[in-house]
Amino acid sequence: MLGFAKFALKSDGIGEPGPVDVTGTQAHTGITSLSIHAFGKSFVLNPSQLSQLKGFWVNGVQTTYADGDPELGGSAVYLVLSAGFTSGVVKRKFVVITESGSAKVTDKLY
Repeated sequence: MLGFAKFALKSDGIGEPGPVDVTGTQAHTGITSLSIHAFGKSFVLNPSQLSQLKGFWVNGVQTTYADGDPELGGSAVYLVLSAGFTSGVVKRKFVVITESGSAKVTDKLY
C-alpha cells in the first residue's frame, strides 16, 4: 500500500463551514500531524487525538459536510481517513469538526 508522507486538501466549501483546508503528515507509525480549517476556525489535533491514529497508515482522504442541530454541536465537517487497496477499503477512521468548535477522532459515526 502506498501511503501519504504529506497531504493537503482544499475545498471552496458549501454552507456553514465555508472554505475547508486539510493538511497532514504521516510517518511509518501513523499520522503525525493533522490540521483542519473550517467554520472560520483552525483545528489542530492534539497529542491525545493523534495517539488514536497511531499505527494507522492512510492512503485515502475524503471530506464531507452535514447540517446539524445547534443544540448537538451544529453543522459538522467529516474527514474520512482510510486505508485500502483496489479491492476496497480495509480500515477507516473519522475526524469530526463541529461548528461549535469541537474536534474528535472516532472509529464510528453513530
